[in-house]
Amino acid sequence: MSKTVVLTSGTSGIGKAIAKKLLSESKEEKDHIFINYGHNDQVAQMFYKELTKEDKKKVTFIKADLSTYEGMEQLLHKIKKKRKTVDWLILNTGISSYLPFEEYTYELWEHIFRTNVSVPLFLVKELKTMMKEHGCILFMGSHAGQEPYSSSLVYSVSKAAVLFMAKSLVKVFEEKVVRVNAVAPGFIETKWQENRTEKSREIINAKIALHRFGTSEEVAQLCYHILVNGYLNGAIFDIHGGYNYF
Repeated sequence: MSKTVVLTSGTSGIGKAIAKKLLSESKEEKDHIFINYGHNDQVAQMFYKELTKEDKKKVTFIKADLSTYEGMEQLLHKIKKKRKTVDWLILNTGISSYLPFEEYTYELWEHIFRTNVSVPLFLVKELKTMMKEHGCILFMGSHAGQEPYSSSLVYSVSKAAVLFMAKSLVKVFEEKVVRVNAVAPGFIETKWQENRTEKSREIINAKIALHRFGTSEEVAQLCYHILVNGYLNGAIFDIHGGYNYF
């Protein structure tokens, strides 16, 4: 049976790896993935060029800034023009700030919470009637939402909200038989880690039982397993290589 998937922030890092995993597992000609991105047309175009001729038929790239309610409405409008139902909704958008706490502003805090928590919640709300029975909603949380990371208070608190939101929505979707889960990655090799010093990496690796950062592909494999396993519901799935297991 064909699947319709909505994936936010899907042109780089973990999001791109999820999109590629979904396409690699796609067996139906009518499968379709709406891949959202916020600003970078060049990155989106490069990703599109990487796709096979067959995969290009199965994707729609939608530029929409999901740090705003208006951007969310743009995304919804374009999805509803093409599809009446959604099987899988993957909420991958997340931003952070590494400013010291003393330099926080109300506007910064509100912007990050709106992007990481409020807009994803209202996207779920607006797509509720479109979600297909036995579908799945998957939030991208973070291990920082379970174990505070000193580098970003606002990120940790917002991701803690995301994880609790995923659990809280299980009852909301009980009648529709739609599962709601979240993934909580630890340190993953993405552009967020590009400027990290070797010394910083050594300190972090010493706290990870596997002594390395994870890959986007490993996170994508976990995400796909959650999407296809029909009995996983109301759960938070850690993927951090054994962080602080000492």
